[in-house]
Amino acid sequence: MPNQVRFSPWATPLSGVELVLGSGVAGGQGGLSVAEMRQLGRDCAVRATHQLVGETAGELTYSELGAPVWTGGNRQVHISISRTGQCAIGACSPTAIGIDIEFVDRNVNRLLNSFTVDEQELAKAVPPIAILCAKEAAGKATGVGLAGSITRWGVSPLGPDSPFLLVRDLHTGNQWRTWTGAIEVGARKLQCAIAQSHNPAREKLHEIYESAQVEVRPIGTQAWTDAVETVRERALSAVVITAWNPGTDRPSITANADANQRLLARLRKNCSDIWEADGFSPDSAHREPGYIAWGMQPDLGVKIAREFNQFAIFYFTANGERSLISA
Repeated sequence: MPNQVRFSPWATPLSGVELVLGSGVAGGQGGLSVAEMRQLGRDCAVRATHQLVGETAGELTYSELGAPVWTGGNRQVHISISRTGQCAIGACSPTAIGIDIEFVDRNVNRLLNSFTVDEQELAKAVPPIAILCAKEAAGKATGVGLAGSITRWGVSPLGPDSPFLLVRDLHTGNQWRTWTGAIEVGARKLQCAIAQSHNPAREKLHEIYESAQVEVRPIGTQAWTDAVETVRERALSAVVITAWNPGTDRPSITANADANQRLLARLRKNCSDIWEADGFSPDSAHREPGYIAWGMQPDLGVKIAREFNQFAIFYFTANGERSLISA
């Protein structure tokens, strides 16, 4: 890659999303070749991934449909890449994500006829290029791209005062919350769109999980201790997982207790150091039992969480840093 290539992280209002923008000109050759641009996109995605997970393990590969995939690391992450002109951008997030960039001065008039009546009305307030980028970003987040037709994706405002657009996959009914914004690159501007899955029920669960506190204790003992402090004292990484109340379901206490016993048996197949772990709301009004598996890798924790239809797990690093990883 030529020395003239410049990389720069770029921040957005989206939490948990890391972006790296790359641009450059091959010295004396007029511009980067197609192969160099592809490599630039890969390099941006790798840098964004390392910014998010803080590790060098892992490798960027591609799915059968050509979507970039991160494999071999200790964390499950999702990545997306977009290129235009002499610019590329890589995005990384713990949840499914899609990104698209285009120069804001690109002439898209010939594509306006494909807009619905509602989208044509939206284009009076939102640049048409932003609407097109939103469709492309949602397609990438789904893993299929535009699939040959921009009419598969319907765009509307997310709400009266929301800075986001809502993109609907008209084939499946899935929805994507999409942020749009501009990036200055020299004398020109790039239109950027970033799409993440929109599920109001799951987003509420995410807020509840993020605010939860966790206490732990060895099985069979009585005294609870703060999870962060205990992790630091033991200097061990750990996964906290429950089988209680999967997703938005609310089974009986007996059914939840039975599920937790099955979870304990499942965890013991892969971990010999398991304690009890309770998650509870800040006001202590709601408490859910579960387990902390010491030394378990987060990818295995996510796999087990999915077996029990759970929304997410907590992962603690050995220094006590806690992260919520979606299952």
